[in-house]
Amino acid sequence: MESESFVSRVMALIQKSRRALRLYSTAGASSLSRDGIASDLSAAQVAQWREVNGLLLRKLTEAAEAPNTKKVIYDVFALRNEFQTLWRTTESELVQAQKELIGCAESGDFIRAASLSTSLVSLKARLQAGQAAHHELDLLIKRSKVVRPAAELSEESATVLSTLELLDEQVVTKPVRVVPQKIAIGAGKVIPLKRRS
Repeated sequence: MESESFVSRVMALIQKSRRALRLYSTAGASSLSRDGIASDLSAAQVAQWREVNGLLLRKLTEAAEAPNTKKVIYDVFALRNEFQTLWRTTESELVQAQKELIGCAESGDFIRAASLSTSLVSLKARLQAGQAAHHELDLLIKRSKVVRPAAELSEESATVLSTLELLDEQVVTKPVRVVPQKIAIGAGKVIPLKRRS
């Protein structure tokens, strides 16, 4: 029952993403019909929201088509991590661009500052969209109370693991021969040393 509700929640999120995509497409079309810098910036912002939401919709749809619920759960967890990475990477790019913008403004390079401002609008929109997608996926996982299933190993990972296991076996199962050592004391008397336990 829990797995069924998880899949139904994934389907509900797909529908929500479709509605948002339609909204962004409409907003993008209306911002293109206006002239001016503000409308260009607004169009850049909406384009980023549309792009990230489109990515979420496509990947969620692919996940929902998985042959079993375990795979759907695994894919949704992976997708949540992917959007967190997108959000964090964009955040660091945004911080770097902000520092550069401040430097340009302080040095009086206003043309470069204007160009950076335009790219900052897109970065900020991408950050917001990545955060929103991550938040939706995280909420879906938490409300469903599912646990991430173990990943099935790729061929490369399986090869690495089998190599490590072989090395472990050689280290552990290789017989170790302990030869008792003897030491001579006094006039030719030999006393065997006791092994410590």
